[in-house]
Amino acid sequence: MKNIYLLISFFMLSFNSSAQTKIEIFDPSFLELIDSTSQLELLADGMKWAEGPVWDGKNNRLLFSDPALNTIFSWDEKNGKEVFLHPSGFDGDGHYSDEPGTNGLLINKIGKLIACDHGNRRIAVIDLDNKTKNLFAGNWDGKRFNSPNDICEHPAGYYFFTDPPYGLPHREKDSVNKEIPFNGVYCLSDDGRVSLLIDHLDRPNGIALSPKAEQLFVALSDGNNPYIMRYALKGKSIQGEGTVFFDFKKNFPNESMAADGIKINKQGDVFAAAGKSIVVINKQGNPIGRIHTGNPTANCAFGDDGYLYITAKDKLMRVKLKSLD
Repeated sequence: MKNIYLLISFFMLSFNSSAQTKIEIFDPSFLELIDSTSQLELLADGMKWAEGPVWDGKNNRLLFSDPALNTIFSWDEKNGKEVFLHPSGFDGDGHYSDEPGTNGLLINKIGKLIACDHGNRRIAVIDLDNKTKNLFAGNWDGKRFNSPNDICEHPAGYYFFTDPPYGLPHREKDSVNKEIPFNGVYCLSDDGRVSLLIDHLDRPNGIALSPKAEQLFVALSDGNNPYIMRYALKGKSIQGEGTVFFDFKKNFPNESMAADGIKINKQGDVFAAAGKSIVVINKQGNPIGRIHTGNPTANCAFGDDGYLYITAKDKLMRVKLKSLD
């Protein structure tokens, strides 16, 4: 891989110290997406593990989860970071797990917030106005989910989501609470019916659809197989076994990294939160650039305001893009 390094230094008042944004350009096409003078901006900190960002266009704000703090936060230009919902997930007595809150979020076509509820082991629907939360789906084949992690919506109105064990009290070692013997990928119909798509992946995590919704991408947070998988879709079903779209071990042999959350822009570029960065991969499966955040990076989201919002451990950041297409 031919690397062109572009180091942009700037002063960031929010940090109260000097900071650096390092943008790696692997292919000149990356500069069609981000300007060489773009700066990473710190918007908020004080979280424990920021996750699941989603742009709320109706209210011109970002919503994001902290599953460890059991909270959904909002951020906007006027008010900064505020608590949107607490508890966002588990609301019982005592300690449940290290990640009892929500994780992945999306706002669906009719303006409802759909949340992967770690602590209650379900997909929930949250009203953005009155913040009431209701069950969407909580089990497959009569068995409770592990801890739904990330979700995406098909244009036809159904959903795909991943169900690793990260929200269980003992995570992957939890033989007491885990009812489903695998970590699945599912399809969720708008009437709440759930169908199993994949049952053989070790740690399915981020999930996203291609621009025309003909392919499903699943990120594996698996140190042995740090892949982003690609599956052909026909309606609500997967066709074939899927292929490895991107292998982090092969492309970054000197780093131990795997993807967490992923987002895909209108031209099919995959923005993958991996390591302490966002790695951008074109639709051919080639890395074209990387935005270093300096923090373990969990997820990202496109804002209607032209920014890429990034959740990175205890911080919320953003960087201006040249195009969201």
